[in-house]
Amino acid sequence: MAEPGRRLVLGGAAALGSALALGGTAAAGRAVAAAGDAGPPVRPLALTHATLVAAPGVEPPQPGMTVVIRAGRIAAVGRSAELSAPPDARVMDLRGRYVIPGLIDSRTDGGSGDFPPVGRGVTTFAGPGSAPLDGPPALRPESVTVRDAAAARRAVRRAEEGGAAFVRVHPRLSREAYLAVADETRRRQLPYAGHCPDTMQLAEASDAGQRIVEHLHALLLAASTREEEVRHGLARIAVGADPYRDWLRQIHRLEWTAVRSYYPDRADRLLDRLAANGTRITPALAAHGEPRGPDAAYLRGIHDHRLHLVAELHRRGVPVLAGSARGGDLHEELELLADGAGLGAAAALRAATVEPARALGLAGADGTAGKAGTAWNAGTVAPGRTADLVVLAPGADPLRDVKAVRRIDAVVVRGRLFESGSTRTASPRPPR
Repeated sequence: MAEPGRRLVLGGAAALGSALALGGTAAAGRAVAAAGDAGPPVRPLALTHATLVAAPGVEPPQPGMTVVIRAGRIAAVGRSAELSAPPDARVMDLRGRYVIPGLIDSRTDGGSGDFPPVGRGVTTFAGPGSAPLDGPPALRPESVTVRDAAAARRAVRRAEEGGAAFVRVHPRLSREAYLAVADETRRRQLPYAGHCPDTMQLAEASDAGQRIVEHLHALLLAASTREEEVRHGLARIAVGADPYRDWLRQIHRLEWTAVRSYYPDRADRLLDRLAANGTRITPALAAHGEPRGPDAAYLRGIHDHRLHLVAELHRRGVPVLAGSARGGDLHEELELLADGAGLGAAAALRAATVEPARALGLAGADGTAGKAGTAWNAGTVAPGRTADLVVLAPGADPLRDVKAVRRIDAVVVRGRLFESGSTRTASPRPPR
């Protein structure tokens, strides 16, 4: 498949939307780049005779459907027997193929260069945010070290002035600094997301307004009957020359304590609170990789428990979002959600389409512009919405097996088509 240039990838990107991140009090959709960056207008496109999965996990598939695309948006959707393609459109006969919404990568912990190419079906991602705000010593070299509330407020102001889509928070942030971030971002209608800091209980972070929490560390620890012991352990974490690895090694030890003292009733109460607050969780299961080395046995136990927690999140109505690992593959995360955690293909696809669109403020059908002046929406296929779509190969049913999402024939980004060459075209390309 021909890959679009960097500007087109960014043109299909979106940031954390402040409408949901701030409880619906602000306009949705801070944008990374304007739709106009994608280039001059293209010829209308008609995808005919497709099996359409318009809203994965919400609506059943619809066979024999046509999607008409004009000026970067979906102009019409209907049965191919009833909806004719416009005379000036390029027509693609998609018999035997499935069409799904473009995938949304909800990983907040990275920049645009880290995300999978459009050729893998990812048309939207949740970035870029600010540099991570972390306490001393920071876990990542790119982090901004924030020592107190005043420094936290200054960092939020600088993030806003620099055009960040959202403020990222990291594990070492102090309680005082975190609460200052929560307050300052609320004042400025600038969402914040990322890790739940070690100094905060997950329920407190949810109550404070963090609407997307990345990773399961905080959830796993909070569901333990030995939480007080675990929290003392968190307070004693010390890092050395390799801060992130040092922190992660000690977190894993505390997680193993929590796994062995897991209390389902405690977890249920917490999950109900998250659901009531509208908190979303991005498990980032693939980020941990395959357990190896001398600690592989207990790391495997932690991994299996993470899968159980994702199933419980789903069961208790806490929205799960799909986010890739650093330099990784969103498809791997989808497979872990669908097969590893047992959510099934439809729910996994929902975690990469419908749910992140809601979480990122891209779910409105009216094209309402956010602060950056961008008016796109994603996550489902319907008239008026941005034309971000994935065409799967013949017989690749994504609702039967989520691995089918790897079998991509073509991707449509803002109405622009990038194809693998196997799709049938009923009309020639427009002349140059």
